[in-house]
Amino acid sequence: MTGTINTGNIGTEEFLPDERMIDMDENIKKVSPDDTQFTTMSSRLSSRSAIREKVNWLEEDDFPRIVTNVGAQIATDTTLTLQAGQGVVVAANDILRNMRSGEAVRVVSVAVDVVTVARGIGNIPAAAVNAADVWLDVADAQPQGSDFPTPRYLARVLGFNYTEITRTTWAFTNTATSIGLYGGREPAKEAVRQARIHKRKWEAIGFFGARSFSAAVPPENEPRGTAGGAIEFIQTYKTDANGVLTPDVFDSWIMGPMQWGSEDKVFFCSPLVASAMSKWNRSGMGSQWEPTPDDVHGVKVNAFISGAYGYRVPVVVKKEWGQFPTANKGYGSYGFLLDMSLIERRPLQDRDTKLLTEEQPKGKDTYAAEYICEATYEFAIEKAHGILYGVTG
Repeated sequence: MTGTINTGNIGTEEFLPDERMIDMDENIKKVSPDDTQFTTMSSRLSSRSAIREKVNWLEEDDFPRIVTNVGAQIATDTTLTLQAGQGVVVAANDILRNMRSGEAVRVVSVAVDVVTVARGIGNIPAAAVNAADVWLDVADAQPQGSDFPTPRYLARVLGFNYTEITRTTWAFTNTATSIGLYGGREPAKEAVRQARIHKRKWEAIGFFGARSFSAAVPPENEPRGTAGGAIEFIQTYKTDANGVLTPDVFDSWIMGPMQWGSEDKVFFCSPLVASAMSKWNRSGMGSQWEPTPDDVHGVKVNAFISGAYGYRVPVVVKKEWGQFPTANKGYGSYGFLLDMSLIERRPLQDRDTKLLTEEQPKGKDTYAAEYICEATYEFAIEKAHGILYGVTG
């Protein structure tokens, strides 16, 4: 074959395209680096293998101590009607203290939710009772030689979640795995990317997973479980900021879950929420916003905030949530306060994340592999966690 004859100075375009080497950086730039802090943290905390496709745990609380009366009463009335179902909280000889007036009363007897009382116990005289006054059940005061009081028992609560199977797959023809490529040959390059994708799936399940179980799913007609995440369990302390996040809104919300559980709490939030918090001009103990390189459970912490109970709360910014919408309560407006001591990752025994290779059908000239995992999470004592959402700025 005869080539083209050129004269004069030869520029780059006179070379054959296939003759020219490509200047290619061997390092592949990642649009979305690993941003799976919750998965990393939960993996480094205590973890127990599950032995069933459904995991259960028991939660217990202390006996309730606060009751509320229904209607207003005059100072000489000797009966109080409590809100429905609260009569079981009190018993004869309990001392109740009205948090508004300060008056203490002694319970004489209880009939369903109607409590007969002796008024003006102590040095604060009997006073009119307002509708919806709140009372503290201080303690019982038994007379000398009293009979055995009626025992009361607060039942424990069952918590549960289902395991979820995730499979992250990739496949190439064997020819594609044999040619030279910039940045390294396949399937090794893809295995690295798919490991990151697989980890992101479990990060999303941890926050936004939905708990469900179906006994027979077509076409195989086999069961399928889905693991619930934090959004599925947290009910008590969910606050809609419904606009700009102010210090007052934040403080009012965070005091709720801070009351319960341990001090090992972490605030995971979108970039929008973190940006709003970093701009607050505050004084006193709540002024602390401390950017720091410190690690918590092996994860870089973006900052610390001062909690209402006198200790620092790590802030982890979820960069990925910056891609989510903020309008209409989108997940770009969310923050989660999670008590890490009450969260446990539960992989099914022998089913934690595995890399399975050579998954292609026998005889087929291809290569197929996958990451597979069957696991779930325990989220115990839901009122020790909280959700803040609806932040617009």
